[in-house]
Amino acid sequence: MALVALGLPSLGEAPVLPQGIIPVPEEPPIVVSIKADKTTYAPGDALTLTFTLSRDAYVYLYNLTPDGKVKLLVPNRFLQDPWFPAGAHTLPTRGWVLRVTEPEGIEYLQLVASAKALSFYEANAFEADAFLMYANPVSFVSQVTALLPGMWGTAWTSYRVHRPRATLSVITSPSGASVWVGGAYLGRTPLSAAIAPGKVRVRVEKEGYEARSLDLSVADGEELTLSLTLAAARPSLWAPGPRPLWAVAGELPPLGVGLAFGIDSLAAELWLDVVGLGCAFRPGPSSPELTLPGPGGFVPVGPEVEGYLAMWLPLGRVGIVLVGGLSFQEMAWMPAWSPSTAVRPLVEVEPETELEVELAVGAGLGVRGSGWRAYLVWHCRRSIVLGFTLGAW
Repeated sequence: MALVALGLPSLGEAPVLPQGIIPVPEEPPIVVSIKADKTTYAPGDALTLTFTLSRDAYVYLYNLTPDGKVKLLVPNRFLQDPWFPAGAHTLPTRGWVLRVTEPEGIEYLQLVASAKALSFYEANAFEADAFLMYANPVSFVSQVTALLPGMWGTAWTSYRVHRPRATLSVITSPSGASVWVGGAYLGRTPLSAAIAPGKVRVRVEKEGYEARSLDLSVADGEELTLSLTLAAARPSLWAPGPRPLWAVAGELPPLGVGLAFGIDSLAAELWLDVVGLGCAFRPGPSSPELTLPGPGGFVPVGPEVEGYLAMWLPLGRVGIVLVGGLSFQEMAWMPAWSPSTAVRPLVEVEPETELEVELAVGAGLGVRGSGWRAYLVWHCRRSIVLGFTLGAW
């Protein structure tokens, strides 16, 4: 943590600010407070901040990154207008997420509230980056301080970034036993491995020996050693008998397998006579459109997967084909610009995502031959679909 001058202040002492943090005035014209929803976060956790303003103000939030830079978290590409009315507010707002990342240590965030907008950045800079970076924290603070009007206030907060872990060592007699923790394979004894703390089940197995299972409660930072002696497996009293033979009454309906091709999709189908079960796949876009849908819109960022049921309604050699199911696709909240670079500080900004579920239906005509069926369907999401099936028709 190169930017941290000292740790958190001791009780009753004046706070010692890390390098690059603007000192809080004794009697600020705008009273500001800020706090995180937790005191400790594991890498990957979502971060939620609550702040209060005594009057309407423009808000600027930044943090100090481990590589000696300042990252401006607010405003950003997803929240370009940082004006907030007086009262309590929560960050992030709709459309984006703050997520804590490695390395571990103490993280500092500072919020500056100003009665007027501060012109220390160009709004069009968000075309290149979702959030802005400044290489020199001291220079950044000097630049912002020089622009502050008479009406301003600031507050800062800190929290710990720590991944909970415990150490488990297992020794067995004889050695070479396989060890599982919570269903995850760790290796063969003797071994020492990091595990997540909490209530865990340890299972030890070795061919020719009785398996051992233990339920443990392990605290964060604890180093636990298990030494186990395995007992030889007892011989079975019952010899394995012949497996039963099951007779199938009647005949199974004719089966068939097929493929269905759309303009930009591919589906596999399994047919049981006139009823088919299919799964279709459409690749997601390489990147969102830069001009659509504009700030505050959800755009597809992942592939679309559709599960559906198909019906063949026979009319002699011709048949009517009906298709119905659900499509699933990941959507991300994107403004007009798309990120072009990526950095990994302690806190990073990412779009809010959600899973879009849509009804998918289609209808068309097909023809049947000896051992095959083909159909052409108009589909509400996959456009024109051509399907071909081979089976015992």
